[in-house]
Amino acid sequence: MTTPPQLSVRDRVMLAQGFYFLFFGALASVVFVAEITVALAPHPTAVTFCMVSLMAMFVGAWRLRRVRALGAGWKWKTRGLLLLAALLVYLFPFLYAWRQLPRSLYFCCHGILFLGLFILMMTMLAVTSESLLRALGRRGLLWQMIVCVAATVLLQVLPFVIVAVRLVFAAWIEDDAVMWLQVFVSHLRPVMMTLWLLPFTLSLSLTWTAKDGAMDLLVEKKSDTPPVIAAENKPSS
Repeated sequence: MTTPPQLSVRDRVMLAQGFYFLFFGALASVVFVAEITVALAPHPTAVTFCMVSLMAMFVGAWRLRRVRALGAGWKWKTRGLLLLAALLVYLFPFLYAWRQLPRSLYFCCHGILFLGLFILMMTMLAVTSESLLRALGRRGLLWQMIVCVAATVLLQVLPFVIVAVRLVFAAWIEDDAVMWLQVFVSHLRPVMMTLWLLPFTLSLSLTWTAKDGAMDLLVEKKSDTPPVIAAENKPSS
């Protein structure tokens, strides 16, 4: 059995908080990014909640980045996760501007870059989650991470590249690229949409499992701490 990593209480709290923020932020981001991108008229509150969820992902990645006791592999993975989260926060206004100006090539390219980085962020989240679980001795979830990465490449990245080229071409000829994307998505069958969203589901599942592992570490550390017993106020004899 793999010996659990020797982490301080601070590191365990950082892990638990980080994966909490990442899971709920990623879950909300998937919903709101989809609404803002393909909805005919996205609700204004969706824009606010999407920005908040992206900020939550940034905070979660920052908390994980502050944990330094899990080795060099953990450091570069959390560094990449934090960089991607920061780029998503920075590029989100361009995605919203693309909805307002769908014929703009400039906003179209930035909006497509946001969507591509969002897919990469979800994949990196699965890789980082599996890294913690492997450090905790749960190597059985390695296959789920491999399936998640392979499904991302086959089911998301390749179709996304084809659609992105078509969107850039539409913006290049000053056509409504957002309308073309909405029509394209409306003609997709439910099975195709389910397969396209499958890698997100696998990534969120790994993140939730990593969050549970971090919470187990925190509870274990607290249970190992001897209780503080207050001194009894006995009357002097």
